[in-house]
Amino acid sequence: MKKAIVFLLFVIIATVLVITAQVTGLIKFGGHQAIDEFANNNSGKIEVVCDVEAARPVNGLGQPPETSRMTLAAGADFDENTGWYTGEYAISTNRKGTLKIDNAVIEVSRPALFSRYGVAILGEHFTLDRSNGQFKQWLDLKDNKKIYIVTGTCKRSTRKID
Repeated sequence: MKKAIVFLLFVIIATVLVITAQVTGLIKFGGHQAIDEFANNNSGKIEVVCDVEAARPVNGLGQPPETSRMTLAAGADFDENTGWYTGEYAISTNRKGTLKIDNAVIEVSRPALFSRYGVAILGEHFTLDRSNGQFKQWLDLKDNKKIYIVTGTCKRSTRKID
């Protein structure tokens, strides 16, 4: 009888742990087809919501940046080859950037010409790796230098976009 109670207790604890891991995202059952579809679908429009950390230079590029956490939206229109995001130096829905696709990674870029941090900003870019949700945004500076402003992870929006 004791063995049966110990076994039953073990099964209950194991079930609770598996359910907790599933809910928190530590393990996933099924759903891989939806991820592959999202990562490999290059038609129509997508929208994602991202949890990111923004690093803003305060007093020039030689100083440590000020960092903050934020949520932002990003999207791409594969049929129009454009993309956008809201956030630091946004590539907005009004002034979209040009979309390039490399497997599951999409890159959106737009030329720019403004001055920040004592240097000329020549371009704005972001990438979204649809296979793992990784988001990166950077600015091109003169002399072929880059400054990464935003990094984080995105999840596909539940809102359907036609």
